[in-house]
Amino acid sequence: MSAKITSYETAEIRGPKLAFNLTPENCGRMLMRSKRLLVVVGGDALKMKVADGVDVPEVAARLARSLGGTIVASPGVFKAFQSVSDVKLINMGLEDAVNRLKDESWKGFDGMGAYDMAVFIGGLYYFQSMMLSTLKHFAPNQKTISLDRFYHPNATFSLENLTPDKWKAGLDAMLQLLEAKK
Repeated sequence: MSAKITSYETAEIRGPKLAFNLTPENCGRMLMRSKRLLVVVGGDALKMKVADGVDVPEVAARLARSLGGTIVASPGVFKAFQSVSDVKLINMGLEDAVNRLKDESWKGFDGMGAYDMAVFIGGLYYFQSMMLSTLKHFAPNQKTISLDRFYHPNATFSLENLTPDKWKAGLDAMLQLLEAKK
């Protein structure tokens, strides 16, 4: 882990508690330990394929499939998941998903209990940062991981700031590790 990672947004005021920096390989190992996984896909996911070369809906589907997780997709991205049939898929805005995650009495989308890990990917940076900040302050026991290309200090764990090529290679390595352990 690096000693100091700076936020992608330099003006972001985040407080003394920062996300732990993860490599994609360590992130894969950590995700394997989760018992109930929720993958939250934001509205910028489709733009990332054009800008960075990463097919975020495919990454989210492979992640959820390999770990038995549930995907919550933003309404603007939901159509990209129409061909995915072997994963539980929910069409819901990020605000509603975060409000449910911070509710201690919520039993999950399937009624089987709370999610122990929420993975965020594909969100608009500043909006997703506020959603992660909400969970950090109002659901302190909820573990979150940001798989975005930029460091999110409000998550529990986050990838560092990466170039598009390193991000794509890291996600591929993480998914191969998870799928090999399946």
